[in-house]
Amino acid sequence: MIETTKKLIFAEVVLALPMERSFHYAIPEHMVSSLLPGMRVKAPFGSKIAVGYVVRLSDESPVANLKNIIEILDTQPIISDELFYLARWISAQYACSLGEALSAIVPSNLRKPKRELKDVAPTAHMPHIVPRPHTLTPAQEAVTAPVLESIAAHNHKVFLLHGVTSSGKTEVYLRCIEANLKMGRSAIFLLPEISLTPQFIGIVQKRFPGVVGVWHSQLTATQRYRTWEEARQGRIKIMLGARSAVFAPFVRPGLIIIDEEHEPTYKQEHKPSYQTREVAIARAASCGATVILGSATPSLESYQWALDGRFQLLEMRERVDSRLMPPVRLIELRHLTRQSKILSSEMIEALTRVLARREQAIIFLNRRGFAPSIICHNCGKVWQCPRCAVSLVYHREPEGLRCHYCGWNQEWPGICPQCNSGNVAIFGVGTQKVEQEIKRMFPQGRILRLDRDTTSRKGVYEKAYDEFKNENVDILVGTQMIAKGFDFPRVTLVGVIDADTALYLPDFRSAERTFQLITQVAGRSGRSNLGGEVIVQTHHRDHYALVAAQKHDYPEFFSKEIAFRRQMNYPPFVRLVNITLRGRNEQKVTETAAAIVAELTRWKQSAAASLEILGPSPAAHSKIKNLFRWQILLKGEIATLLAAIATIKNYPFRGGVLPAIDVDPQTTI
Repeated sequence: MIETTKKLIFAEVVLALPMERSFHYAIPEHMVSSLLPGMRVKAPFGSKIAVGYVVRLSDESPVANLKNIIEILDTQPIISDELFYLARWISAQYACSLGEALSAIVPSNLRKPKRELKDVAPTAHMPHIVPRPHTLTPAQEAVTAPVLESIAAHNHKVFLLHGVTSSGKTEVYLRCIEANLKMGRSAIFLLPEISLTPQFIGIVQKRFPGVVGVWHSQLTATQRYRTWEEARQGRIKIMLGARSAVFAPFVRPGLIIIDEEHEPTYKQEHKPSYQTREVAIARAASCGATVILGSATPSLESYQWALDGRFQLLEMRERVDSRLMPPVRLIELRHLTRQSKILSSEMIEALTRVLARREQAIIFLNRRGFAPSIICHNCGKVWQCPRCAVSLVYHREPEGLRCHYCGWNQEWPGICPQCNSGNVAIFGVGTQKVEQEIKRMFPQGRILRLDRDTTSRKGVYEKAYDEFKNENVDILVGTQMIAKGFDFPRVTLVGVIDADTALYLPDFRSAERTFQLITQVAGRSGRSNLGGEVIVQTHHRDHYALVAAQKHDYPEFFSKEIAFRRQMNYPPFVRLVNITLRGRNEQKVTETAAAIVAELTRWKQSAAASLEILGPSPAAHSKIKNLFRWQILLKGEIATLLAAIATIKNYPFRGGVLPAIDVDPQTTI
């Protein structure tokens, strides 16, 4: 411990903690010449050592007896003024501290490699670009022209590129990146799940060799550091990655692309729970960059904002080479025959044709495991996770019951512990059961399953992808990870086992999610001259989401769904904040939830605020990992919501009850 004097230099540091304040530390003499704002440091905090971010240096401090900084983690500042601005914006918009926002921008586990990268001046020459494979179609030309104009003018403009599946959006992206590079500016290219798109990565790296960096969660700490430094030093001109790649340390990037902008994975689940689309737009606004939001099934918010003029709408309504969209048949699940309790006769006939013609099929079910629940037919007992208020899922490989929320597992019970009956049976269908049934029906077929259970090991997905690409697989069975990124000419059949898995969830986005998922997976079929077809099995063939998906008609779906949102006062007509309270004592959680609502109601009345308060009520999953969960949903304008959040933050939480505040939640369950 040392006393402060004006002869010493002090650092103001923010830590990745939920605390709305900074901390002052003394800088040891041997570090004074090395430390600069924008660097990370290790510093003592209580009895622990924390990673912090230096925001300011000073020759005086209002605090006496300061502790010393322990270690400087960077040789150069890795947080620019632009990224500091973005962190402050995230802190203000998403109810988190500046330190938490900075920790999202710069992962604290970046570690320097043993052999340091030497600092070099940013690359000044034009990066090598492989010649274009073909000329643009008239539709591609029409949507590319206004984007190129914006890039050339260094304008901040947001474009919503609505193009049907296989309409050629990728080539539009590449042309815009090329123009942006010629202007001497870098580009950020975001994908919903970077590890699931090896084909896409290959296309971009081949087109722009030597200047593409890839950023995703599977990188080691050293790989992250190296990629970050190469981008900061100008060696990388294009950052291709998942949502956190939006923070790439480029100096004034000129273009940000968000492909499949509707995907829920662009919403960060953990604090700070930012929406990547909004962060990208905020960053682009600060540096005069152009934003492209691309999707065959745009989010309702983005499409409405395009209609309102906040974004510029660009549309491509036909596939490249005028290929027809595959016909979609909706088959009632109640018409299943004795031949199979999972596959309709139409699905069986279509798979038979595919195998006879040596083509390929994709079979989709967004539910992993063998069966979603286990029931005793004698007494009605349903096996539930002892730590979560959810049913245990039966898995056959390896055999046992498993919770998909906390990982709890147990052996197959055999006998009901409640009534000693042996009449225990599985109920429902998962991807393992679908795989088993297809193998039974088509023993001659080469079948592969892709879901979270089969791809948990590194490299498995890429290997499976290559197997399918090289036509060593006839039928691919999987969850939503096969609904995007697969572009293979010999896929002539897409089958959806059960389109209703998300249709009636207690969430205002359930119809939108269903429409998007069915449309996206249907788009995997008929991407060549071989043509294709789509068979969708459902209990609700008259639901407007499925009827619109059958016709590949986004405007029809939008018109129905936007009317529902307007009537019920949901986004895009309001903003939402979801407050989840959790704790081990159910009564204390319940009492705290009621007290928070009372506090918000008093604030609403005193401030005459236009705020709608829904709840408190038990969350859809009322207990997860032994924590009881209640939630409160707020609706209103963002300024009102942020003021309400300030009231919640000032509430004295006790009894082990923890709040989680999610601004713009993607789901309310």
